Amino acid sequence: MGADEYRAPPPSAVTDLRVTHAVTATGTLTATLDWTAPASAVTTTLRYSGTLITEANWTSAFLLTNTLSGTAQTYTATVTYTSGMAYFALKSQNAEGGLSALSNNAFWPHQDICLPLVMRAD
Repeated sequence: MGADEYRAPPPSAVTDLRVTHAVTATGTLTATLDWTAPASAVTTTLRYSGTLITEANWTSAFLLTNTLSGTAQTYTATVTYTSGMAYFALKSQNAEGGLSALSNNAFWPHQDICLPLVMRAD
């Protein structure tokens, strides 16, 4: 690349990937994922794993799709599932091939953590 050529930065990482709907059946999980697509994305790659998805294990996570439009903001995945946590993550790519950083992990089942309320008398 010459000094006067411009290369666009990769798309921003998605930070709001979430499972909005999930249904289990014998041996499968069908999960609807939603997110806000980065402005410069032309394709989106989604992966699934039974463990937390990181940059280190991204390529070994099960590929759901790598041809999804960069403007897409929802995807319904049906994956093999028997129990435990199911993790989903994505990366976006711009027209020049620049990949975003890994998104946040969306997971199912959703687990809420409730902490006890502690009040202090002043």
